[in-house]
Amino acid sequence: MFHLLKLEWLKQKDYILFKILAIAYLVLLPAALFVGKKMDVGNGAPFNPKVDFFQFPTVWAWLGYIGNWMSFFVLGFLAVLMVTNEYSNRTLRQNVITGLQREEFFKSKLVFMVVAASVATFYYGLCAVVIGLLHVDDTLYFSTVFKNVDMVPRFWLMTMGYMSFGLLIGLLIKRTGIALFLYLAYSMVIETILRWVVHLYFFKNISMNFYPLNAMEDLAPLPVADFADSLLKAHGFRLLLTPMEAGITTVIYTSLFLFFSYKRLKNSDL
Repeated sequence: MFHLLKLEWLKQKDYILFKILAIAYLVLLPAALFVGKKMDVGNGAPFNPKVDFFQFPTVWAWLGYIGNWMSFFVLGFLAVLMVTNEYSNRTLRQNVITGLQREEFFKSKLVFMVVAASVATFYYGLCAVVIGLLHVDDTLYFSTVFKNVDMVPRFWLMTMGYMSFGLLIGLLIKRTGIALFLYLAYSMVIETILRWVVHLYFFKNISMNFYPLNAMEDLAPLPVADFADSLLKAHGFRLLLTPMEAGITTVIYTSLFLFFSYKRLKNSDL
């Protein structure tokens, strides 16, 4: 297992776009939160960015929401690129010729994804704790610090979901530009149309929230969306999945994406 991880790391570590994506995640995840210090939303707003963004326990949710977008772009793109680059550079064919089995090739990608998701999640947790501790303005209780710590496993699952989707897109398309375009197009356009135009018109119920990318997003949603969701529930409509619903749905989709990725790799031409 460590041999496969090392093999994948050797492929990625000198790739310039990998370095750019990694630096972008490391810098922008905490930096984006500090935009809140410049925001003035007025007294009628349901949140105070100068407080809620930085103090426990709400820092977990707000930083998680920023990490949601960062993971979608950075880790999702990384999953696409680490497959399409293999086809572009013909390294997949070379690996198979030199004795690496397709199962081992898939395992190397999977192990790297698990490690990448774990590192990204650890960094998210570290940033949340450090930022929260730096902005303590009163007595701090242990229970307050870790009140929303369930965001940590949800964050990891979310990153794995995005990466598994990116892996499948990369294996289906093989060409980097088209694969990245389809990754973005499905996430931002196609699924939105399916949910809000097709599904809502024919099946106006909670099932419209169980689409793959929406379920992953609901693991770390915009915190103030809970307020809107509570208002909509009074009219029989739900905007968000519960964490349990989003988690189970993401596990199912992630498993399916990985399964079909493996089948695609097994049956594809090199």
